[in-house]
Amino acid sequence: MVKGLLNRVKKRIKGEDDISGNVPSANGSNIGPLSSMQGPSGRITLASLKWHFNESSREDFIEFVQNPVLVGSALNKRGMAAMDHADDESADFGQALKSSQTLVVNLDDHLSKKSGPGASLPYAIYPLMKRLDSETPANVFSIGRTRNNDMSMKDMAISKSHAVIRTSKGSFFIEDRGSTNGTKVNGRRVAAGAVLLRDKDVIELGNYEFTFLYPSSLHDLLSEF
Repeated sequence: MVKGLLNRVKKRIKGEDDISGNVPSANGSNIGPLSSMQGPSGRITLASLKWHFNESSREDFIEFVQNPVLVGSALNKRGMAAMDHADDESADFGQALKSSQTLVVNLDDHLSKKSGPGASLPYAIYPLMKRLDSETPANVFSIGRTRNNDMSMKDMAISKSHAVIRTSKGSFFIEDRGSTNGTKVNGRRVAAGAVLLRDKDVIELGNYEFTFLYPSSLHDLLSEF
């Protein structure tokens, strides 16, 4: 599956038509090439993203990603630095992430052996790109515990319908949906209404932190690994 995906990405880089960008979906949203890398939960793997990073110029990478992404706390600079000082197993795994070894394909498989389903969320990457099977409105990305959300986060700290990110005129706004454990942006709770998201904002969803990154900042982050 991963090999087939990387072959399709290679064709994209060469200008072939195996992956098409900006294809309108049934609900009128734009589905870019990055959507071909998304799993059922709306996530993409670090290995596939890092591979594309290594094979692309900065400009091509930014064009490929198109929209911002939410990056789990373990994959930002602070998280990677902390991993270097963790126990031996975690440190070895951290070095594998930094070197982008091909064995690091499914982080869920590694982490599920150590703890519960939420263990992989600090390592998750969620692109703000509609999945092919998304049923939400074109300008909405739903976040919650159940699989019908655009971003499915399987942990009891996340409500079934936790938050939404809406797009309007090229900007992104986050709203809490009355979740039990709340939503914060840069430490401030999202109470009523929508909060504008800016590059490198830190979003807290229950017990988990994600960094909101535009494609250029994502490229810069991956260059540190």
